[in-house]
Amino acid sequence: MTSTSLSSRRGLGGFAALVGGALMIVSVFLPWFDTPAGDVTGWDTYTALSDSGRNIFYEHSFFEDGFSPFFSGVSMLIAGGLLALIGLALVASVRGGAFRLPAAGRLALAVLAILILVAGISNLASLFATGPGRGIVDPGYGLYLLTAGALLGFIGVPVGGGKGRS
Repeated sequence: MTSTSLSSRRGLGGFAALVGGALMIVSVFLPWFDTPAGDVTGWDTYTALSDSGRNIFYEHSFFEDGFSPFFSGVSMLIAGGLLALIGLALVASVRGGAFRLPAAGRLALAVLAILILVAGISNLASLFATGPGRGIVDPGYGLYLLTAGALLGFIGVPVGGGKGRS
């Protein structure tokens, strides 16, 4: 019986994290917002923040004054790349034989997965909670893809890095 990287818990979790990271990366270049003036991609948010001299990674009042958190396309590109690298490492570790991640390492991966999830879902949640309203700025399919990738990675990292059968 031939064993593959995906026939183990670590392999499946790593693959899920890898795919989640790839979805997050691709989503940056897809429409995040549908406006009457046209579509705005995740990368466009980075260039707009950069051109205005604001923080290129995070804006705390993006849609309205007060608390309206938003992570730019470059932040999500970094988070997606990090998630993909974690997934790739988990998948590659299956082929390398015995691999035990210490408790501190599992905890670090879990915290990182939570942070990436929060960053990945906050843009969509912020748009719905504090955005200007339907018809003015609607979420684009890239923003949904970003959220799905963050959620898939959040599920994959603990599954692949968790204690148990490799």
